[in-house]
Amino acid sequence: MKETTSFSQKLKQFVLLFFPIFVTQMSLFAMSFFDTTMSGHASPTDLAGVAIGTSIWLPVSTGLTGILMATTPIVAQLVGSKKKRTFPTLSYKQFI
Repeated sequence: MKETTSFSQKLKQFVLLFFPIFVTQMSLFAMSFFDTTMSGHASPTDLAGVAIGTSIWLPVSTGLTGILMATTPIVAQLVGSKKKRTFPTLSYKQFI
């Protein structure tokens, strides 16, 4: 990460981090939207099933992604401080 001193540099770094996350989230929501729309052509029961499945899957997916992304800097810190022995414990805990 580059060191920033001015507001414009900070804004540029923010946009560089924000854009891929935004595109990913919009893609996931668009996929759910189109799945729900297409299932509406089959039957009302299919539409209800897909809508319920989507409303459960999106928060779970987003939450798990956030948890797994949070472990990346922790692993980097452990590797940088030469504490590789604690890595298996961390890897195990992230899946619990």
